[in-house]
Amino acid sequence: MSRERVNLLASSNNKINGCIRVPGDKSISHRAIIISSIAEGKTQINQYLDSADINATIDVCRRIEADIVKNNESLIVTGNNLERIQKEDIELNFGNSGTSMRLMMGVLSAQIFSSILSGDESLSKRPMNRVSKPLINMNADIKTSNGKPPIFISPINEIKNVDHKIHIASAQIKSAVMLAGLYGRDPFTITTPKSRDHTEIMLNEFGCNITLESDSINVIPSKLTSPKTIDIPGDISSAAFFIVGCIISKDSQVKIENVGLNPLRTGFIDILKMMGATIKISELKTLNGEVVGNIEVESSSLEGIEIPKELIASSIDELPLIILAASQADGKTSLRNAEELRFKESDRILSMAKMMERFNISIDEFNDGMDIHGGIIEGNTINSFGDHRIAMTALLASLVSNGDIIVEDTVNIDTSFPEFIEIANNIGMDIKTYD
Repeated sequence: MSRERVNLLASSNNKINGCIRVPGDKSISHRAIIISSIAEGKTQINQYLDSADINATIDVCRRIEADIVKNNESLIVTGNNLERIQKEDIELNFGNSGTSMRLMMGVLSAQIFSSILSGDESLSKRPMNRVSKPLINMNADIKTSNGKPPIFISPINEIKNVDHKIHIASAQIKSAVMLAGLYGRDPFTITTPKSRDHTEIMLNEFGCNITLESDSINVIPSKLTSPKTIDIPGDISSAAFFIVGCIISKDSQVKIENVGLNPLRTGFIDILKMMGATIKISELKTLNGEVVGNIEVESSSLEGIEIPKELIASSIDELPLIILAASQADGKTSLRNAEELRFKESDRILSMAKMMERFNISIDEFNDGMDIHGGIIEGNTINSFGDHRIAMTALLASLVSNGDIIVEDTVNIDTSFPEFIEIANNIGMDIKTYD
């Protein structure tokens, strides 16, 4: 069945100004809902992201016997206390949410019912073997469709915890392993390169016996107990759109309040500062284990750089925006070691390369990144490739383009940032539906 296609027109414009808040963090919202659903007690989740991806997670968790009630801007979740659920076989549709599918593979692999995990056209093209293989090593019975969804999970007697060496910096792989391991008996260790640590922080909030070392996570399976309340900070990946938009446009100032500033999510800020951006952080505090603060940014002159390898993992979702920023920098910006971009909602290296070509920006594409040469963006019609971040990045380009930009197939913006257009227009952009 074909889905709705929505095209948007962003009028050429060069200025945004204002003080804004962005919706709750998508990564943290997913984890709060999933972990609350398997914990003991009732959890109130405040400022969660009300988006298509998160609603897919809510629907799936309800199917595994969690009681979830929407109450204004909060969710009330009553969990199942890590009980292995006895029920009929089920088919679960995750829509476009790869995060939800991968994390729930960990939970579902420990159950005593069969499940089939499917998704939309985009999700059905995304690799799942990297998650299924370590789970299979834990005695899970998982079959994929040539490494991709749909995924077939059969009942097992028990999860058998083993130590893991995961060579990819992937929060989703290690999170699936941790969630599955909660159903096992024995302690286990995950050795892995650093990646975002929201799952570890959230599990700690629920009383999990978990200790962290420089390159390893040590977990002793234990019951999870609700902390009663979780407050979700603003999504730094959503804030990033307006940070970059403000930096590249003229005479612009933007303040974004109450943003999650987890050090493993702020690599793109470090990259922008290296390029010459003026970004200030203020009013730092800790909320449910996460660092939160305000971000103030203003128009800046940028210089091309070689993006350090060590900042890639902590900026992976924002790299399309870094590519846009690089198009407005003086000289060449080199992006490497970012092959993970090829396995997102679209192949984001290919998608951004095609976008830059349509904008008449000179790029050199490589397997793991690209070189971007600064230039003038020409207005044009752009395909979003059904990818929410590509769509929003293309719309932002209108802030520096010499003509209007039309972006085709933008409905997926709702998967992560339903308020994007409203906020953008409120601070000076001009985005409207285009037939």
